[in-house]
Amino acid sequence: MVRHPLEEAEVLDLITRGRHTGQPHRVELWFVYRDGAVYLMAHARAHGRGTDWYQNLRADPRVMIEAGEGRWEGVAEPLPPEWLPTVTDWFREKYGAGTVRHWYEGTPRLPVRVWLRSWKMSFPGAIGFRGAGTDPQDSS
Repeated sequence: MVRHPLEEAEVLDLITRGRHTGQPHRVELWFVYRDGAVYLMAHARAHGRGTDWYQNLRADPRVMIEAGEGRWEGVAEPLPPEWLPTVTDWFREKYGAGTVRHWYEGTPRLPVRVWLRSWKMSFPGAIGFRGAGTDPQDSS
């Protein structure tokens, strides 16, 4: 059985559109790939609104994911808090209990799911990162 490339990757680069600047914002993150989706956990921060990348995807859910030689378009959705134990368990399975305890437990987290739309060979022309923010491949 052929595995999805994201099942092999340890980290990914999440690229969001800056909510203030409209420019690409790249961050390297740990993640879990399950059933055609990527799961992430953002730090909620003291203000409770989450990290910059989390706030960016709330403003514009279209994202790009890069890992190894692969690039995928996706649509992100913040998940309700009830998802946090499940996503945390998946992170434990992938990265180990000690790592998750050190980096994730004891800090408020916001779970996110990214539905992958398509695989891209190259980044130029990626969704929503050119011009005024329209998807050059979206005819609607």
